[in-house]
Amino acid sequence: MTSQAAVATEARTQSQLGVTLMLITFRVSVVLTLFVCGLIGLFAIAALVGGAVTAGGPVELAQGWFSAVSGH
Repeated sequence: MTSQAAVATEARTQSQLGVTLMLITFRVSVVLTLFVCGLIGLFAIAALVGGAVTAGGPVELAQGWFSAVSGH
């Protein structure tokens, strides 16, 4: 094997390693993003249920929201 072929092989190996690391990073970031979105959704549902329970039910929650928005 000539030194030119060895350099080309090493460059190809480094390139494949870079692609693999980028793919792993992308997959981890997608999973973490979906996890955080799920946590935000769970918090939103918990807050809505808590508000409905505190207001006395979903109708009272809606009435309270409309009166707070309209100022009446």
